Amino acid sequence: MLTTQPVLRYKQPERHYDVIIIGGGLHGLAAAYNLARYHHVKRIAVLERRYIGFGGSGRNTEMVRSNKRAHETLPFYKESLEMWDGLSAELEWNLLVQKKGLIALAHSDGELAAMRMLSDSQRRAGIKIDMLSPGEIKKMVPSLDVSDRTALPIFGAQFHPEGGTVHHDAALWGYAKAAARWGVDICAGVEVTGFNIEGGKVTGVRTTAGNIAAGKVHVAVGGYSSEIARMLGVKFPVVTIPMQVMTTEVMAPFLDYYVASPRLHWYTQQTLKGDLILGGQLDPWQSWNSNTTWQECSERVAFILEYFPDLAHVRVVRSWSGLCDCTGDSAPVMGPSGIEGLSLDIAWGYYGFKSTPACGKYAAEYIATGKVPEKIKHFGLDRFYNRQRVRKSSSDRYCSCHSSLTVPTAGAAAPMNSSSAASASNLPSRKRM
Repeated sequence: MLTTQPVLRYKQPERHYDVIIIGGGLHGLAAAYNLARYHHVKRIAVLERRYIGFGGSGRNTEMVRSNKRAHETLPFYKESLEMWDGLSAELEWNLLVQKKGLIALAHSDGELAAMRMLSDSQRRAGIKIDMLSPGEIKKMVPSLDVSDRTALPIFGAQFHPEGGTVHHDAALWGYAKAAARWGVDICAGVEVTGFNIEGGKVTGVRTTAGNIAAGKVHVAVGGYSSEIARMLGVKFPVVTIPMQVMTTEVMAPFLDYYVASPRLHWYTQQTLKGDLILGGQLDPWQSWNSNTTWQECSERVAFILEYFPDLAHVRVVRSWSGLCDCTGDSAPVMGPSGIEGLSLDIAWGYYGFKSTPACGKYAAEYIATGKVPEKIKHFGLDRFYNRQRVRKSSSDRYCSCHSSLTVPTAGAAAPMNSSSAASASNLPSRKRM
């Protein structure tokens, strides 16, 4: 039934809240929803300087998966992937969840051996993973060229059957509506310009709508965490890097799976609407610029056409980019900030979307109880001070190859420094072999 009622009503902020959440993306809204529903916090405000979903939540490629590597991160991503299944019913909003499966291609014996090792670690964590031969891949994706005519022939693949997609806009509005139903004030157009801190404890924030007091403040600002650090007079161990995405015109259904090439830094999937989403690696420089470039688009199209030659006639109709804040170990930062009452949920790189359900759950638990949940204890900011980084937290090389972070000695009180962009000589080659 059609309705003229607005999907969501923004509110003007009040002068005092129990919890303020900075950032109106999926992580901020998920934390607010969980705080209100499961921890019975009554006075919560989500402050967003533009509109909800303006950042990475509205600019991603919809992929959800749990095929990571590090034992510290696997349980977290596994739980998050499982949580997507019941969220449509819980939020009373169809999130368009499709567990279509993810095929990650290998282009050499070495890559195939690495995937087998990775698969063993994932199976031990209870994640469903299979290895595929080129013949099996061809049966699943008939349009994919698995012959030896390609520049880098396909030797096999890892198949993650539980991976798939969730519509990012549906997830965003589902969490926003649910949070509002549970009494959360969602305030768009309200920019945080500073923090009020007294005696090492946060007491509120300064905004374009005036000062707002709060006993607790939670930071979930996606690629803009460095701006928060500047307001606090510190430096977080992150670098901010754009990632570009493209989409094609709509066509008849032909691709049932999410297909990716970690070696060549491309991935693609066909949406329910029928267009293809074409993703790739992070840009080779640090920036807050959200422009797209002909170089990146043309290189990605060339790589994908190498393996999907039948797409040569298809038009690219739109491109966009989002910001990714990355740490040196490719793992996020969650939990205490070193300032009482101020908690962090930052540095997700391009893994933030898929982590939303578990992230909202555990961020809310920490805010409500003050105790760091077991599944995020390895994500603490202090790991960069005590040299306990997450080891090989990702099988992907994008984030870690862009950052070389200066880590202070154990016990250092000074804030960490983030380096300038890695030199081109340290970046993986993007030329065809």
